[in-house]
Amino acid sequence: MFEWRLSSIAVVKEKNYRFSDSWTSISDIGKVYNNKLFTYQEYLKTENSYINLFISIFNYLNAQKIKLIHLDKMETLHSEISLYDSEGILEEWYKKVTNNMSFKISDIKYIAPLILRENIWGVLFHQSSKTYIRVGFDYYVYIRSPRLFQNTKYGTIFNEDFVNMVNENKLFIEYDKEHFKFLVNEGILNSKNDYGNKYFYSTLSKRLNNK
Repeated sequence: MFEWRLSSIAVVKEKNYRFSDSWTSISDIGKVYNNKLFTYQEYLKTENSYINLFISIFNYLNAQKIKLIHLDKMETLHSEISLYDSEGILEEWYKKVTNNMSFKISDIKYIAPLILRENIWGVLFHQSSKTYIRVGFDYYVYIRSPRLFQNTKYGTIFNEDFVNMVNENKLFIEYDKEHFKFLVNEGILNSKNDYGNKYFYSTLSKRLNNK
């Protein structure tokens, strides 16, 4: 089962090429990207999009308990935690998280920010559905789940509900350029039973044709 990578901007991978100069970490707050100051408010929009997506996925899977596995903690908290955690809630959760701990869906709003803000590394794991969610470098999120998508000889077939969840949170499924071409050439993306994000496909198609 392959992982699929999600991003907050539309990207087609080609030799690690990114379409635009963009922020990749909470530590980028205060820097200028595309002639615009990157603020905490802007950062929070994307962080909340990921958190809402995680919650939607585990609700969809009817997850009663989720585990935090492969935990690795920073020796000290990043300064961003105290700077953007005035009530100290995230700091308290940083102290209490342990490897293999179980938690409820409602706790994701405390645990996910610690991962997204690079204070802990870990995988959100739902055992019965074999679903893994992890955050990698550059604010990319990786998801593996046989309930959300299946790999076939025709390419990856995404669960329509999963695609809708991604769309609703204004995030993007990232396609390898060759895989995208394969799906188009096979006519899979143009079928009446198109399983994917049609708006995203059309956006990528225009970008590929302009290259």
